[in-house]
Amino acid sequence: MSWAKAKVWRAIVACRTAALGGHVETCDACGTTRHVYHSCRNRHCPQCQTRAKEAWLAERRRELLPVPYFHLVFTCPHDLNG
Repeated sequence: MSWAKAKVWRAIVACRTAALGGHVETCDACGTTRHVYHSCRNRHCPQCQTRAKEAWLAERRRELLPVPYFHLVFTCPHDLNG
């Protein structure tokens, strides 16, 4: 395994574990505490990038108008380029 692949593999294996550190969250209402571990934020990580992808898709969906869309591609004669 190359150095770069090994680095990605180590990041994915350590993702959301104590190896990357974390913090403790406490509920103000009931006092329940839980440990929240940090993510690796590696672009190859399925856990981290799934969230980023879903957030990006949600932003794009909010930009769309509530109408059907069609994608058309056509070319113009070179004389009209100017």
